[in-house]
Amino acid sequence: MRAPAADPIDRSRFPVDDWGIVETRYDTVNLGQRETIFAVGNGFLGLRGNNEEGSAEDHAHGTFINGFHETWDIRHAEDAVGFARVGQTVVNVPDVKTILIAVDGEQLRLSTAELESFSRTLDFRDGVLRRELLWVTAAGQRVQLRSTRMVSFTRRNLALMSYEIVVLDSDAEVVITSDVRNRQDGVPEGASNVVGFDPRRSAQFENRVLLSQVNREEQGRMVFGYRAAHSGLGLAITVDHELYTADAVSIETRMYADLGRRTYRIAATMGEPILLLKWAAYHDGPPEVEVADLVGLARLTIDDAQAVGREAIEADQQGWLEHYWSRADVQLDGQPELQQAVRWCLFQLAQATARADGAGIGAKGVTGSGYQGHYFWDTEIYLVPFLAHTNTGLARRALRFRIAMLDKARERATQMAQRGALFPWRTINGEEASAYYAAGTAQYHIDADVAFAICKYADVCGDLEFLVGEALPVLVETARLYVDLGFFRGPERSFHIHSVTGPDEYSAVVNNNLYTNLMARANLYRAAEAVRLLQATDSAAYADLVRDLRLTEQEVACWQEAAEAMTIPYDEGFGVHPQDEDFLSREVWDLANTPPSKHPLLLHYHPLVIYRFQVLKQADAILALFLAGDEFTPEQKRADYEYYDPITTGDSTLSAVVQSIIAAEVGYQDRALKSFIEGIFVDLADLHHNTGDGVHIASAGGVWNALVYGFGGLRDYRGRISIDPRLPQGWTSLRFGFRLNGSRVQLELTQDEVVLTLVNGPGGTVAVRGLDVAVVGPAPVRVQLADQGPRLPTITGTVPLIHGRPARPDEVTVGLPSE
Repeated sequence: MRAPAADPIDRSRFPVDDWGIVETRYDTVNLGQRETIFAVGNGFLGLRGNNEEGSAEDHAHGTFINGFHETWDIRHAEDAVGFARVGQTVVNVPDVKTILIAVDGEQLRLSTAELESFSRTLDFRDGVLRRELLWVTAAGQRVQLRSTRMVSFTRRNLALMSYEIVVLDSDAEVVITSDVRNRQDGVPEGASNVVGFDPRRSAQFENRVLLSQVNREEQGRMVFGYRAAHSGLGLAITVDHELYTADAVSIETRMYADLGRRTYRIAATMGEPILLLKWAAYHDGPPEVEVADLVGLARLTIDDAQAVGREAIEADQQGWLEHYWSRADVQLDGQPELQQAVRWCLFQLAQATARADGAGIGAKGVTGSGYQGHYFWDTEIYLVPFLAHTNTGLARRALRFRIAMLDKARERATQMAQRGALFPWRTINGEEASAYYAAGTAQYHIDADVAFAICKYADVCGDLEFLVGEALPVLVETARLYVDLGFFRGPERSFHIHSVTGPDEYSAVVNNNLYTNLMARANLYRAAEAVRLLQATDSAAYADLVRDLRLTEQEVACWQEAAEAMTIPYDEGFGVHPQDEDFLSREVWDLANTPPSKHPLLLHYHPLVIYRFQVLKQADAILALFLAGDEFTPEQKRADYEYYDPITTGDSTLSAVVQSIIAAEVGYQDRALKSFIEGIFVDLADLHHNTGDGVHIASAGGVWNALVYGFGGLRDYRGRISIDPRLPQGWTSLRFGFRLNGSRVQLELTQDEVVLTLVNGPGGTVAVRGLDVAVVGPAPVRVQLADQGPRLPTITGTVPLIHGRPARPDEVTVGLPSE
């Protein structure tokens, strides 16, 4: 994709703010993107950033509970053994955001209203979305409106909204209507805006999803209970209102299966504020839990919240975020536009992970229905490293969710005629939900990604008890799968893994994918090491493991043998690692002559057409250079980057941040910065034109990776921390924190030095450009830098480089499919 400008944001409308995202005027253009970037959530519950009054032009009203889904039978035109059977789609649960206002009979409609002023801000320090506007009615009455919206980080099931009205010119009749709407089973506003095929969007249900179990008014509260028709999951919503006014008011409540409506008619006095507080509690549960019990929990949530009051809840929220930022913040002095974007991304990670509590982390968090609310391997690769360094508790929870899926993964391996466990490519409930096996089930690297994340967490946090305890069965079962999936060949007994798909979805069902083989090898090595460590340190626990998993020493020895014999493709002629065994023999896609209207390729070409070419949707071999970087020489990394970067389309939001990391390392500093800017503005500038479907959470996690691993030059292979910085030209400093043997260290990087400060813990040793530095006391440790690494001239063109020059026609064939 074409690189964005250094700052692709319209700053007249979205001004720079270090600690928030601000909008200064209202219009109906690209509402979906703004609904996403102004969404509030906590990892369990998410409310999209629709304006309270709604609009016919809205992209998608949305309220989502992490993991609350409906199931449906996947229909295959031509069936086969092992095909995914049960689809899973996140449900748009009943929406509590809507608050309508009418003054002297005129209803506020934002798309046509005269607004003297409009602004809203999502504050990253307290997680509150605030909006203020001045509306002039057709009769000339000026009406000031202020609203707030938050989802609590400290009270998982709670959302709290406020809506304040002041009529400024004369007394008036004000009518406030507060709704709870089941939009899932109605026709959503903005549905006409969603056109065309796009597999990244959520599926639509054919039949009713939420079966009404409870709808009643209870002591002035609106109470709803539902059961999902096929998944059987239960849901309860309770909403309470508090109206503060000195004026006369009448109240009416109407309750239906899919709509609750509280109407206030107020004889408003000029200049006197009218304040409405709206408390909402959401509770969900498995099929065996009665909806009535969930209703009871929702009631208690509201009772407890109201007992402590709004101010205390907002103070708790601010305290939670203050603690979060003390560990997660990354500071870029002198780069205000980038600083705002960085903090927006990091805030999205908080909103996606904070209270996931036993659920996974969706590709869109709780901000939208894109990818049907599924969990992917993105969590393990792009988020767990961030969490391990900034919030060990959240990292452990994310991994425990995968561990809880182990039995489902074992079942899936059996369905696929394999030993061990096979984790799904996309899922909510643990079952594979991808109907297209070539880009789904064939991604056998998922097992190694899970193992990678487990080991990354254990290494960075020093949690060996977790590694050889609750996580060890996952390492064992994934190692079993790879030994069973692959095979030894020839007298040299090299080990091969065939018919798999790597991270790049533009190449599928290939032999010896570089990324898969490298990650599987690490999985095998680490599984064997962990078993032997347990054997040496806890004989009783080892005996239990052997008994429960029917493990033998011969099996562990076989993992070691397979790892040592693993085939790692390398082409001597080109001097690069082929992405897979046959990749270099294919025609190169002529990206230079592919019009922008044909991107992303997946929406315009049959998969088989794409598979015949050398063209990448996302980093694959380049991702291997990062995750398994200690397996490559600097020269190999540069050669591989030069080959694959020019033919990577960027059609996936997972790619730019990884390309930035390796570009920085090998010396293409300008490419590193361009890729970083592409990654950091994916959603804020809607670079892929699908931000309306939800935040790209993995890309937001990748921004942290690009800053810390890319420009900061940090590496943490097997828990050993090394620093080789690559601060971009024009940047004065970069500051972030990381974990060192369970301790916390703050790093400050300038063009001339690295400063390391121990924040807490015993400290340890950090290698800075090969020099071991002890970080063990309160005094900052300063290391002078001669430079920021090599700086190579930019790569131009879309033809792979071979031995540092564009490939010749006798080396590669460049072409396009016929139209």
